[in-house]
Amino acid sequence: MSIFIITGISGSGKSVALRALEDAGYDCVDNLPVSLLENLVETLQTSGSEHIAVAIDARRGLSIQEIPTIIAKLKKHRSVQLIFLNATNEALLKRFSETRRRHPLSAKNLDHSQKSLIDAIDLERQMLSSLSENALQIDTSNALSSSLRQWILDLTENTQPGLTLLLESFG
Repeated sequence: MSIFIITGISGSGKSVALRALEDAGYDCVDNLPVSLLENLVETLQTSGSEHIAVAIDARRGLSIQEIPTIIAKLKKHRSVQLIFLNATNEALLKRFSETRRRHPLSAKNLDHSQKSLIDAIDLERQMLSSLSENALQIDTSNALSSSLRQWILDLTENTQPGLTLLLESFG
């Protein structure tokens, strides 16, 4: 069984990476609570899944620190790859301004006040710093979505299905 766990800074391309893996035939789950990761793997393995991809990010709070322990357990019987996507603050600021989306941690102050985008990015970097050390790191600062997609597909070691032709005749 092949498992990809995708994490990283919001705006760095986790959704693009997950969609690429889905197109390659992986069963994909986005924004999974960390405590459900082992159960998900067991359930999908029981149902015959051979390829799983999961995106987990800082919205999970401090529970994200449990990922290295869970990966160590999963690696005993499965192939597990942790991918950490990152980008420069300048690239992230540009992406958030283009999409006009709020950063997921921008409203996480204890007093429920709004954080600035740069403060939210800095907080996320702090929360995820221990994960980045043990992961395959991909910097998407200057990458196009198509480049990131190809990098991810290259990591799957060609487990994706090849060209499929379907010919139908109505005669």
